[in-house]
Amino acid sequence: MCVAYIVAAMRNTTTLTVAAALAVLSLASIAGCADTDESGADTAAGEEAFTAKPSSHAIVLAHGFDASTTNRWSFYKVADKLRADGNVVHAAQVSPYRAVPDRAVQLAAHVDAALAECRAQPRCDASKVHIVAHSMGGLDARYLISTLGYGDRVASLTTISTPHHGSRIADVLVKIIPDDFDGALNAIGKAWAKTFTSDELAEGTDLEGALRSISEQYTTETFNKEVLDDPRVTYLSWAGVSNFAAIPNTADREACEGKLTTSFGVRDAMNVTLVPAAGFVAHGVSLRPNDGMVTVESAKWGKFMGCIPADHLDEVGQPKHDSPDSWTGFDHLTFYRRLVSKLDDEVAAAARR
Repeated sequence: MCVAYIVAAMRNTTTLTVAAALAVLSLASIAGCADTDESGADTAAGEEAFTAKPSSHAIVLAHGFDASTTNRWSFYKVADKLRADGNVVHAAQVSPYRAVPDRAVQLAAHVDAALAECRAQPRCDASKVHIVAHSMGGLDARYLISTLGYGDRVASLTTISTPHHGSRIADVLVKIIPDDFDGALNAIGKAWAKTFTSDELAEGTDLEGALRSISEQYTTETFNKEVLDDPRVTYLSWAGVSNFAAIPNTADREACEGKLTTSFGVRDAMNVTLVPAAGFVAHGVSLRPNDGMVTVESAKWGKFMGCIPADHLDEVGQPKHDSPDSWTGFDHLTFYRRLVSKLDDEVAAAARR
């Protein structure tokens, strides 16, 4: 997370200017065949083996912490690919550095907009939407559904590496942010946010509140006890698994419940910008399987669909993957196309249970 670099820099000097801090933050942001899963099932990654099925409902893409529709944490080309398959797609954009309740209110407006876009399109069922959320966006969506009463307008919520049970790196950062630097950090965060999102969404930046929202302490002690699932909504979840230097973790298979898709057993090599945080996320020597930001166990919510060989950036096709990963064969665009093609069926199956 970029915040880690800011905090580290500010702890090293009390005379750091906003311009210098932004430079630190900018550097942090920049530094960033058939597959067979371990149970033996064929999962061909190539698009030639796949026929898309448009969803009956509009698709809302919800981004995570530190993200927008355009920066290095955005869904890269996903919306365009899904539209080419015949889907109505709305890419939501919420404040990158605010707490979940604030972001959820903003997400609600995008769900309303997606429903309106659906009503204007033939063969689109505007009664509900499917939300596909990455990382913190999944918590925003859960709050939207449960607390803001949008359960009657959401058919399904699919989360990809959402910290449902928190991410320990957030707990660590909250503890080391000096109280007297909170205002300065928000000013820096606001200035940085304006470089990739609207001035309106950059206003009200609350870095500490955003981090608390995705901390293990808050999600387990408060959020999950108060934000309950709506029985009208189908909840699906995926997790990413990545390893330092692609060295397998023997705990990966069990954590993924035998549903880890790999290419001949090859594991994803974690992006170097995520490695420092991954040590905290994994709880040190516990070596909990993770994607650099979220553990597999934390990502599970509702029906667990399995793991993909990807780190937290790979999951949304960043930094700007235009083709399948040459090492693992993972193709984020095909992943999302397949995911969306099955959403109506998953909702129908859940209704029969």
